[in-house]
Amino acid sequence: MRRFERMHGMAVAAGGLLVMAAAGAQESAVKPAPDKPAEKVTDKPGDKTGDKPVEKAADTVAVERGPFESAIVAKGAFEPVEWVAVEFRPQSWGQPLDVVRVVPHGARIGVGDLLVEFDTAKLDRAIADEKVELELGEKALEVARRDVPAAEAMHPIEMAEAERQAKVAAEDLARFLGIEKAAAEEQARFVVRAAEERLKYAREELEQLERMYKDKDLTEETEEMILQRTRFDVEQSELALKRAKENSEEAITLGIPRRETEIRKAADKAAIALDKARATLPLQLAQKKLALAKQEHDRAEALRRLAELEADRAAATLRAPRAGMVYHGRFRDGVWNTAAVAAKAVVGQPVQPTELDFTILDPDRVQFRAKIEEKDLNLLTTGLAGRVEPTGYPEADVAVTLGPFVPVPRDGTFEAVFAVAAKEGGPKLLPGMTGIARCTVAKRAEALTVPGGVVFRDDDGGRHVFVIGEDGKPVKRPVKTGLSSGGRIEIVEGLAAGDRVRTTKP
Repeated sequence: MRRFERMHGMAVAAGGLLVMAAAGAQESAVKPAPDKPAEKVTDKPGDKTGDKPVEKAADTVAVERGPFESAIVAKGAFEPVEWVAVEFRPQSWGQPLDVVRVVPHGARIGVGDLLVEFDTAKLDRAIADEKVELELGEKALEVARRDVPAAEAMHPIEMAEAERQAKVAAEDLARFLGIEKAAAEEQARFVVRAAEERLKYAREELEQLERMYKDKDLTEETEEMILQRTRFDVEQSELALKRAKENSEEAITLGIPRRETEIRKAADKAAIALDKARATLPLQLAQKKLALAKQEHDRAEALRRLAELEADRAAATLRAPRAGMVYHGRFRDGVWNTAAVAAKAVVGQPVQPTELDFTILDPDRVQFRAKIEEKDLNLLTTGLAGRVEPTGYPEADVAVTLGPFVPVPRDGTFEAVFAVAAKEGGPKLLPGMTGIARCTVAKRAEALTVPGGVVFRDDDGGRHVFVIGEDGKPVKRPVKTGLSSGGRIEIVEGLAAGDRVRTTKP
């Protein structure tokens, strides 16, 4: 996404370069004379102090008379009055891109001219991948949209089926315990009894035939066959009885108990399945609905990402929204980051798009921003006139005027912005150049001054100094002060030229 910031009037300053300069050869019209070393003075005949020698105090200074002015001196830098910051701030893309073309620092450009062009092959692939993922998501979403209504329709059916199976299993168990178990045991015992009866009948029949045929002297062949068959029936019945007893025992001791166990287990499973269905079927239906809602959300997010990637693709080539001069980077809090941007604005070099900022400015309109120390706040007024000596052109000073000033502190200083009236035919002043601003607040042709440290404040707000009297002792004397500059204070009343005052309290 391309974002432009248009700013007019007072701009963000090159504050890291601006410091307050209070004294020096260019900072005050009057340079204080250094204190003379203490001298030993011995009274001569006729001195009022008598025969005792008097020693001048070593911590004193003399009151001086001469030209004096109060001025503000501050370092600062020129900055544009009007500019546009151009930057590429992708909404979704966060990977480096190779620089294909980039405008040189300091170039003059027109509206719509290229600032930087990136190789967007990676971005294009990301857009293609996002489209494929979106299409797959659409199909999954369509399945989920159909699955939820089906689950809602199946919910009562599955619940009814679980209830039916639990009911059937319970009925089967009740019937088995009430009827079938006893019937099965009775049947097993009856089979043994039936086998015993058949064996009994066979044996009786064999005994009758043997008695009947025994009374005859000769046995016919047919009669022998009948006896043989009857004997076999007896043998077969004996074996059947044996097997019936074994089967009956197995049914009573194993088969029927095992069937009871299975029927009970089936009934328990059906009951558990019913409880589970009652507990989980509503949750499963709610889960499907939530999954559908999440897929709907994911689809919306995918559409948003795709739209943002496509917007990033469209904005990947930065163009100038206005004509002017191009600076690599921008200035924040008064500091240009041109060097950091220029190091990355190299053709063929991969770079995070967010690291390339450009500023398009009007080089013909500049202003001067300086940082003023708090002690000079009382000297500042809107419209205060002064001059700036550019660092690169010390002989080509330009007139400046302080604009509207709001004393908002920042790091112990206050920013002041001066309108610049550049000389026609003078050197070209460009944003980023530095200089020293000097504004004379007041001027005296003759003034009495002392170092600021020798004037002390009374409890009632008055001022006083300690003057060395004729006897060499300090005397407290009230004074009235005027202008102050360069570490010196004007004395309006209370002292005369040549008076010596202490630099510290006695």
